[in-house]
Amino acid sequence: MGAAPPVTLLPLLFAALAPAAPQVLADDFERGLCLGGCRGWNWPASQQIDGTLAVVGTPGHRRLLARTGPRGERVPKAALIARPAKVALGGTIRVAFTLKVPHGAPLNSIHLVDIECASCGEEGNPGIRLYLRDARLRIDRSKIGERHAWADGGAPQLRHGASHRIELAVRTGFGAAAGAEVRLDGRLVLRGDGDTVVRPVGGAAAGADRIQIGLTASSNSVPAAAFFDDIRVAIAR
Repeated sequence: MGAAPPVTLLPLLFAALAPAAPQVLADDFERGLCLGGCRGWNWPASQQIDGTLAVVGTPGHRRLLARTGPRGERVPKAALIARPAKVALGGTIRVAFTLKVPHGAPLNSIHLVDIECASCGEEGNPGIRLYLRDARLRIDRSKIGERHAWADGGAPQLRHGASHRIELAVRTGFGAAAGAEVRLDGRLVLRGDGDTVVRPVGGAAAGADRIQIGLTASSNSVPAAAFFDDIRVAIAR
């Protein structure tokens, strides 16, 4: 994919959201890490496979630290899981967070956000995935049957030790009615048009109902680590 055209020429998903009040889930981790059973906002579940999640820092400066071991027989994961009601075709899911990858940790082959369908009749929660390749943000769609990732080899690279604000907007659907955009520190760095959800089987309804945020997977032969803060998920149906 070539360099992104000027932002003013794009029909941005961010600007096209309907004015209807969205469902908003937010966490700055000042209350610690709550995995279900808490009053107010909490994460229903997490996935910690050869990996860990912990809230670190002092009051006013707390954040989530996700760590995984090197990839072995299993794919390591350390991620939070949200389970909204299914976002049907034509809905918009926006995920924003601050990411900091410490020096010495890989900025390659780590997945950061998965937007999936757990009730579309297929195993493995098929969906699209925001990940890093050579420190650049990309979107993998192989699990929904699309071979080529959305990528821009000329996009800015993330830097070790820097706090980056990442925003992902996904329009659920198929073909020209669907797509995704990614911003890095306020700048549009990636845009793609096409399928964003799996085509369901067995009469299931299409859409997305599972969102993972963190180190959702790592393919590295060394441990991976990243700090996440100020996570915000907004869903417009």
